Amino acid sequence: MGMLIDGRWHDDADRSMQDGAYRRELSALPSRLDAAVVEALRETPEHFVLVVSFSCPWSHAVVLAWQLKGFAKRMPLQIAGGPRVQGYAIKPDGPLAKAGYRHVHGLYSATDPTYTGRATVPALWDEREKAVLSNSSEDILVALDKVGTGPSLFPDEHADDMAVFLPQLFDGLSNAVYRAGKAQRQDEYEEATRSVYAMLHTLEERLSSQTYLFGQAITAADLRLFATLVRYDTVYATHFRCTRYRLTDFLALWRFTRRIYQMPGVAETVDFDEIRRGYYLNDGSHNPFGLVADQPEIDWMDHSGL
Repeated sequence: MGMLIDGRWHDDADRSMQDGAYRRELSALPSRLDAAVVEALRETPEHFVLVVSFSCPWSHAVVLAWQLKGFAKRMPLQIAGGPRVQGYAIKPDGPLAKAGYRHVHGLYSATDPTYTGRATVPALWDEREKAVLSNSSEDILVALDKVGTGPSLFPDEHADDMAVFLPQLFDGLSNAVYRAGKAQRQDEYEEATRSVYAMLHTLEERLSSQTYLFGQAITAADLRLFATLVRYDTVYATHFRCTRYRLTDFLALWRFTRRIYQMPGVAETVDFDEIRRGYYLNDGSHNPFGLVADQPEIDWMDHSGL
């Protein structure tokens, strides 16, 4: 996957695979979203750039917040994607491309010339400081929620329950599909898929009796889950070999995902071509010939059962 070591890019460096098992590396970049930055996001969001990839589910949850909380016309996006030569490339359209940046890792080394770690997205870039303030999707989500418009995505009445639920969702599904897809040992693959299927059944039961994960109002937890489920049949049930089920096998999960997809502005954040290319073309060890599988035929705009 490659990473920066002392501010220099190394294509062959990767600390995420350990004895045939994928272990997501924690960010080495401190998050700097203090009260002053959050207030600046409220007053002058145009001074920041949200750097995201349309293939990445963690980016996707943040883009959904950017869309739903009223930032789409106030804070510019910089899209990163394409073949991962030196990690994520900065796509030609966007403010950072126009400023001369070509790879996301260039934003990290501009922030800290001695940075060692992965150059990940999403990232919040401060145009005035010329620095990445945070690459924590959680911190960026919370900040956008605090200063954006509309109902809170982190409602106080569900704060304690969400604090317990979100790590369970990450461990049981959102990161477990990666553990399955990147596994180099059969036992690691089987343990990861057991986790995935168990969580899918738990979520199916939960959403069979309510609209969203915490009742009738959408929260950040729903954005996280949607960002994983909308990719499930396209790449997780295929390329990541979570093959026992499809999303469409789960009545409540399929209804939930389709309902969010049909919300105003959400479909525009879903690029299935970029999702497929992002996974298939950038996983050489499991797809050495770089073939991109077909997109499943799914009617996302079907209103039956909603």
